[in-house]
Order: sequence, then structure tokens, then C-alpha cells
Amino acid sequence: MPQYGASALLLIALLFALPSTAERPAAADPLPAQIEIDGRDRPNTLTAQESAAGWKLLWDGITPRHWREVEGDEFPDDGWSIEKGALTIRNAGIFEFRAGGDLFSRARYGAFIFDFEFRLSKGANSGIKYLAEVQNERGFVHSLGCEFQLLDDLRHPDAGAGRGGNRTLASLYDLFPAKETKDFRGIESWNHGRIHFEAGRIAHYLNGARVLSTEIGSERWDAALAGSKFADRAAFCRGPRGHIVLQDHGDRVSFRNLRILSLD
Repeated sequence: MPQYGASALLLIALLFALPSTAERPAAADPLPAQIEIDGRDRPNTLTAQESAAGWKLLWDGITPRHWREVEGDEFPDDGWSIEKGALTIRNAGIFEFRAGGDLFSRARYGAFIFDFEFRLSKGANSGIKYLAEVQNERGFVHSLGCEFQLLDDLRHPDAGAGRGGNRTLASLYDLFPAKETKDFRGIESWNHGRIHFEAGRIAHYLNGARVLSTEIGSERWDAALAGSKFADRAAFCRGPRGHIVLQDHGDRVSFRNLRILSLD
């Protein structure tokens, strides 16, 4: 039997005491399959812990100071309203294509977690866009960016368009379908959404469940982009920063509890 000094014996004992790779706890997934959501009694507020962690309100229920119209620096004077702590876009009616236009965050964001609540009317179509910029095409001014689709899947025909359900509720519009939305609480009810964008990775959550994840620039991303309506836009969602946009698609939709955690 070989002879070992005291120092060598101590080192051997320490090595055997270390946990194996299989026993070591895995690093926390930054895009977990499930998140906890807080059904707070007072909408449009932050807890002391959230404020300490760096969360910021983008809507306090009273003043729209963090939001502006698509053209200009003011809040729209028509279409959007402040009602009972919610930002609401009215129904444009059969003869109007838009009521007030898309609503842009004043700031641009790179890596972030954006939480929001939304309430759809029957047959409504809308969305939350991110990494978005203003587009002016033949006089039609709107937003272009990745989109968390907001849709009444049962009543709006867009649910059957696209490919494989990639225009249904909580999908990344026209690119990737949400895998399931069984936790949807229904039309005219408040539902919780989350968009997590970090290091090129995207996750969509609906009422606490992750329903989609992908990575910008991956083979899967490039293939989906090539088959989408954005195929001719090589820079789609590739900017380092962009606006968050509440979409006006001509239908009544309400938003509240808009808050963001910058990860830059």
C-alpha cells in the first residue's frame, strides 16, 4: 500500500467530500416553465420588494406619462382612454381601421422582463410588440417588432391564419405558436402576460405558464422568419433596443399592471 503524507491524505478526503457533478444543484433557469404571479388587491402598484429589485411601473392607473402616440410626443387625444385604472383602446367601428393608433413606450428597452394584464372584448385582435420601431409605409404609420399576440381565438379569423397556429393567443405573431393556452381565463376577464427577453432568448407566459420560447438568430428562428410575412426584413427584432407597444388593431382591449424589469 502506498504511503501518503498528512497533507495528501487531507486533500484526498476533501476530494471525496465534494458532491459529484450529478449531485450539484443546477443553475436556475432564467426562463422557467412556470412563474408565480401576484393577484394584487391594488392594481398598478409595486411592492417594496419589487421596487428594491428594480421593477418600474409603466402605468400607475392615472397618468400616461410613460406612453406616447405613434407620431409625436404626446398621449393620443382620441381612441385611448383612462378608465378605472386601465388603459383602454376603443372599438374603431366598421368604418374605421384604427381608433387612436399604436401606443409607444417613451423609452427603448434591451434585455427586460415585461409584465402586463390584458382584457379582451369579444372577437378582439391586438398585441404587445417589443423591440419595436415606427414604420411609415406609403403614408400608413404603425409599429414593427416582435409581437405577443392578443386574440379571441374562438371568434377572430386570424386564429386560423398563418402556419400551425402561430397567430393564436400568446404566440409570437406569425413566427411561433404558443404551445397551449389552457390557463386562459376568458374574454372580458383580466389575464396576466409576461415577455422575457434576455441574451437573444424570448419567452412568452400566459397566467404563469410558459407557452413559448425561442432564440433570435437560431436556425429555428431563421427558418420561421423566412416563412413569415417579415421574410424581407433582415433586421427584424435584431436591434439592441426597441419600444414596447400596445397595439391598436381596431378592437376594444384594456391593459393594466404594466411593469418592467430592465436586465441591461
